[in-house]
Amino acid sequence: MANNNWNDDKLEKLLHSMPKMEDHRSAEDILARLKKDERLIEPKSRKRKVRKWVPAFIAIAAMLVVSLLIPSMLRQNEGALESETEQAEVELFNQKRSMDMSDDQGQTSEAAMDSAEKADTLYTMASAMHSHIVLPDEMVNQYPLHIGLIHSANVIPVTVLLPTEQVENDMKDQNPDSVALYNQYAAKVPETDLGFDDYHPYKGKIYESGDTVLNEVPADHGYDLAEATIANYFDSAKETFTDKKFFQVVDEAGKPAELGPVGKAAPVPLDRKLPYYKYLMPSGEIYLIPYENGDTSTVSDALLAMKDPQNDIVESVVPAQLDYNVSVEKDVAIISFTEQLNLDSIDHAVLNEMIEGFMLTGSNFNISIQLKNTIQTQFGKYDLTKPLPIPVGANPVILPE
Repeated sequence: MANNNWNDDKLEKLLHSMPKMEDHRSAEDILARLKKDERLIEPKSRKRKVRKWVPAFIAIAAMLVVSLLIPSMLRQNEGALESETEQAEVELFNQKRSMDMSDDQGQTSEAAMDSAEKADTLYTMASAMHSHIVLPDEMVNQYPLHIGLIHSANVIPVTVLLPTEQVENDMKDQNPDSVALYNQYAAKVPETDLGFDDYHPYKGKIYESGDTVLNEVPADHGYDLAEATIANYFDSAKETFTDKKFFQVVDEAGKPAELGPVGKAAPVPLDRKLPYYKYLMPSGEIYLIPYENGDTSTVSDALLAMKDPQNDIVESVVPAQLDYNVSVEKDVAIISFTEQLNLDSIDHAVLNEMIEGFMLTGSNFNISIQLKNTIQTQFGKYDLTKPLPIPVGANPVILPE
């Protein structure tokens, strides 16, 4: 066999090609027949000789058979392992595919939900934002206490919301005006807790005569220390007594008081025809406040002046990239953007400040605002298809109990 090119594969094929031998006889039957076979009965001398080489032959034959079977068995085991591995990989692939399909279906479902909810997203997000104004329909069971607070020589209008039940329990007058509310609650406003100067209530007495609010001040009132001090004093009164027309400073005799640099105090009109801007407190709190910026005697001038405050005390509520024109029709100031405005393209808090700043500026002239040339027709609680309501007040706060 050494001269033949035999190998394990050929031998294995040869063995597999041999016919299978089957014997259905029992072991006892075969043993009995062998014992009777004379060919197997040999002389002792020859038998002893056979015993010397038959076991060796059997061992060699066994080794040969084992050498042939082991590779086959190994290949079968390898095949079984490969089969099991392939099956596991297939199962893993199927599981992953199933998970991916599930994820795809989930993403598709989420996309569908996003598409269905997209129309409400702007409304929901804007509605959840902090509002800088108080609207008429929000005054159910509440009274507005307007008060001009002071911070770093700047006047910030605040609207303190008072529960109707509390006001009715505290006051005999069931329809109190700004003077009555001020005298009752001004001392309770937590100015310093809110980050403002301790300024209210005004020194002396506050009372009214017709459409005029009078402040009877003591001789050492200190409101006339400088022109800036006097300006803050009057501007604060303008943001406090919003339902009256004039503010008059009188002495204890009821006569016009002497106000240092300006002499005898004259009645001061309580209107503030000014544009609104953003004012940032050290705490990070944002307030919308009116601030002087040139001649703003008309609502158009005031709305256009909102683009550029021309100082570093306040900031514009109008994004720098936006431009608009203003026209007035009857009691509505129409703000038309020169390029169609996509409200989704601008931060919603910034948009909210701009829209409410427009509304507050219009309220200083008792005029409604309407926006034109916007893609969306709704922003939060504001319907942009019609004139926006005139705010009752700015910067609402709740009076602590």
